[in-house]
Order: sequence, then C-alpha cells, then structure tokens
Amino acid sequence: MSFKLKTILLVLSVSLIPYAIIMMLIGSTLKQEYTKNTLHEMNTQLKLNVERIEQYLETLNRDMNFMSRMDVMNDIYSKDIDKRISYLLMEKKKDLEIEGDFYLFDKNSQLIASSNNIEKNTAEIKKFIDVEIFSRFDNTKIGNLVLDFSFKNFTKFFSNTKSRNYYIVVDKKETMFLVKKFSNSLKVKMPLKNNEHVEIVLQEDREIFEQLLKEYEAWFFLTLFIGALLISLISLYFSNRLIRPVISLSKAADIVTKKKDYSYQVEISSNDEIGKLSQSFNTMISSMSNVLDELKTESENKIKLLQEQSKNEMLEDLSNKLSKYLSPQLYASIFSGEQSATLSSKRKKLTVFFSDIVDFTDTTDTMESEDLSELLNDYLNDMTQIALKHGATVDKYIGDSIMLFFGDPESKGVKEDAISCVVMALEMQEHMYTLHKRWMEKGFTKPFKVRMGIHTGYCTVGNFGSENRMEYTIIGSTVNLASRIESSATPGKIFISQETQILIKDDFETKEEIKITPKGFKRDVTLYSLQNKDQRSKEIILDEKGISVVYEPELQDEKSKEDIKKTLEEFIARLSV
Repeated sequence: MSFKLKTILLVLSVSLIPYAIIMMLIGSTLKQEYTKNTLHEMNTQLKLNVERIEQYLETLNRDMNFMSRMDVMNDIYSKDIDKRISYLLMEKKKDLEIEGDFYLFDKNSQLIASSNNIEKNTAEIKKFIDVEIFSRFDNTKIGNLVLDFSFKNFTKFFSNTKSRNYYIVVDKKETMFLVKKFSNSLKVKMPLKNNEHVEIVLQEDREIFEQLLKEYEAWFFLTLFIGALLISLISLYFSNRLIRPVISLSKAADIVTKKKDYSYQVEISSNDEIGKLSQSFNTMISSMSNVLDELKTESENKIKLLQEQSKNEMLEDLSNKLSKYLSPQLYASIFSGEQSATLSSKRKKLTVFFSDIVDFTDTTDTMESEDLSELLNDYLNDMTQIALKHGATVDKYIGDSIMLFFGDPESKGVKEDAISCVVMALEMQEHMYTLHKRWMEKGFTKPFKVRMGIHTGYCTVGNFGSENRMEYTIIGSTVNLASRIESSATPGKIFISQETQILIKDDFETKEEIKITPKGFKRDVTLYSLQNKDQRSKEIILDEKGISVVYEPELQDEKSKEDIKKTLEEFIARLSV
C-alpha cells in the first residue's frame, strides 16, 4: 500500500469516525431530550388542569357547606319533602351547570329531597361529596347533603387540549371515565388532593410521537450523510495538498543524502505548516555549515550557566556564613528587605542585658590559649543558644562579656520583653551548673561565676558607623546604666533596675540589694536581685587560689555527708601542720 493511499485512509478515518461517533451521541442525546421535554410539557399541562379541577371542587364543596347552613335545612325535622329544599337543590344544580344531582338525607339516612323528581334507589347514589347538616337550634346533626357527581363534569377542563393529547379520569373505587384512550401511549398522572382515589391521566399516542421522532431522525441522518460527504471531499483535498509537499521533501532528502548536494532547494507551494516545513528544510540545508558554530555557542552558554549556578551557590554559602555574624532577627529583616543598609536610627524602649565572667583573666591566666578558646567558645555558644531561644537580639561579645537586648527588631511588648529577658537570665545562671560539670570532666576544676545586669529604658537603635562600615547596635544612657548595674552585681547574681523590677514584679520574686550612684548619673539607682524559686540549691563554699570546693546538698545522702565531713577534717588537720 502506497504512502499516498495510507495517508488518505488515515485522514478519512481520523475525520469520519469521530464525526460519526459525535453525531450519533448528539442524536441519542437529542432523542432523550425530546422525550424528556415532551413528558415535561405533558406534566406541566396536567398540573395546570388538575389545579383548575381542585379549585372547581373546592368551590363546589364551599357551595354545599353554605347550602347546609341555610335556614331552610331545619325543615328536615318535619320529615316532609319540602318544595323549597327541592327547588333550592335544582337551582343550585342549574347554577353550577354540573352533571349529577344533589340529595338530602335526614339523620336516619332517609331521602328527604333531591335536585330531580325522579325516584331513585338510595343504594345507587354515589356520594362524591357528603356534607353533614347541623341544627341551627341545638347544633345537633339532622342530616346529610350529598352530591352524586359525574366525571363528565371534567370534560370542560380538557376541551383546550392539543389534538394529540387526551385525558383519562380514573376512579380507583368503581369506574373509569375516558375522554380517549390509546393502547400504546406516553402517560403522566396526578391524583386529586382531596379525592386521592381519583386520578387524572394525560396520555399521548406513542405512534404519533414516534412518527414525529422518525421524521426528526430522517432529517438527522440526512444531515449526518451530507456532513460525512463534505468531510470526505475536504479530507481528500487536504490529503493531496499534504502529500504532495511530503513527497517533494522525501525526494529532496534523498538527493541531499546521496549526492551531498546542499544547494538543492524544495519548491514551496503553500504558506501552511507543510510550506513552512519545506522552507525550514531549505533553511536547514543552506545552514548546515553553521551547525558547529551553534554548538560552540551552546557550549559557551552552558558554561556561563554553570558559572552563574556556582555564583549562586557561593552567594548562598556567603549568606549562611554571614548569618553567623548577625543576630537571627537582624539577618531575617535584612534579607527580607525590612531592614535597609543605611545609616538610620530610631528611639525605642528596650530591655538591655549585660553579663561577664567574674575575674575571668585571673582565672584563666594559667590556661593554654587553645584550651581557653575552647572553654570560652563553649560558654558563649551555650549562652547564645539560650538567648536566641527567648528572642534576644545579640548585640556583641566583648571578650567574655555578652551584650544583648529585647524589643527590636521584633517585640512582644515592653513588659513581655522584660519578662523574656529575666527568664533568659535565670536559665543562663542555672545552665552554669551544667557547664561546671562539663568542664570538670575535662580537667578544669575552678568554676566560673557570672554576674548579670538588666535595665529597661529608651535607647537609640539602628545602624551606626560609616557608609562603608556600619554596625547595628544600641546607644544611650540606658545602655550605660545596664553596664553599670552588671558591674555592681554580686558574682553569681542577677541585678536589675527598678524600671525592670516594676515590669516583672508580679511574676518573679525580687529583693532590694543596694543603691548606687553610677558614674555619669546624678541620681541614685536602686538595684534588685532576682530570687529564683525553682533554682537548685548549690553553694560554692571555697574558691581560692589552688583550691575550689563545690557543695551540692541535693546530691548528697547521709553517708555522703559523713564522708565529706571526714575528708574536710583530715584536710583541716593537714593545714594545721
């Protein structure tokens, strides 16, 4: 089978099969919709007529109730066929224009009067509407007003029905009244609200319906055939247009491959995709000599891309390294764009913290620099982790001293910042016990004592320095006073100012310690110490040159205490020699 024939068959298959499937689905859907719409229209038409019948029956029922309350009905007591009652019933029948008669019975079910003068067996009377009659004098039941109703009354409600639609009135109890009936029909039915044994059925002759449907299907299949024919002709036309340039391209490719003739050009006969393909083929042939240059350019671009990726990795690595030199809050604000690298500052109420190790230089003057660096970094690392955990901004390290503050660039509120700072300081002092044990295991037996100072007040915070070198820090009298408070603190204690004490006094126990007049300040400053109720009781009872003793009562039982006492007595005896 040739390529041309294969292409034509393929195009016809791709065109006709989906078209036929889609059209058949559309036809099936339209057929279902047509049936559904027909039933919906019938149901709507039936509902309207049933509503009219219901209204008619309600009116009839009201009229009978009105008749039952008329004064003339009290004549039932006489048990005579009163002409006035018979006249009333005949006039009502005439007025309502109904098929059927009214009958009046006394309370013993004896016929008193009717709307006709024909004697009728009471057993033959069908009570469609039965209304009880009560006396106007003593309100007792004196009889019944009955309507023998014929379904022929419904005929006037069906007179405007379309010629192909007909109604059936079905009485489930006794009989059936037919306007017209088909052996095979579409039906919708609805019972009467107050007479559920009566159903109104609307039917349509299925033969007429199917005849109309067949006419519709004939037009549909004619449209389907015409569409398929047009698609076939169009497919053949475009198949030829598609195949001709492809064959031409195949011939050109064979010439270029076998003869290496790069000057050969394909004739372009259209501006569609095939024409563009032919043009591209010509361009490809004429530009074969530039392929190596393009490959070279692509290689260079890839090298540049790799270099850019390397730069990005370097920047990321630099960013990670830079984060080690900045507090997390400052680092985040700079890289998010919230903090600009300009010389600027602002006034803000902060809680400032200072700490340092008491007599650090004297304590470590005999240590090797490597051991000293390890110990100091260990201390600063743990203290910094605690500070960051509580949201502190680490300002700087000055040897063994730490300066940090709460309230910028992030703040929970002045009081909450002060509380966070105090909780942090207490945890730092508590953590010193863990560090002592760690360092003693490494052979450093002389423990550190850390003093801390906290003050809350207004500071100037921002970038200070020059355009080429700046530092994010805080300045002001609050910073100086916090540093003086720390210098005045007892080793191992946390001293706070009165400003901080006022903010945290509801959450922590404090004790007034001393009053000082810091250098550069004219007023006295009252200092308070923090009382940590949860801190484990431990006491360094001796810390002198050449000897250091740490006593931990909570770790001792009675036997250990006796052993310690004996050891100390032996030690004192040796000192006396």
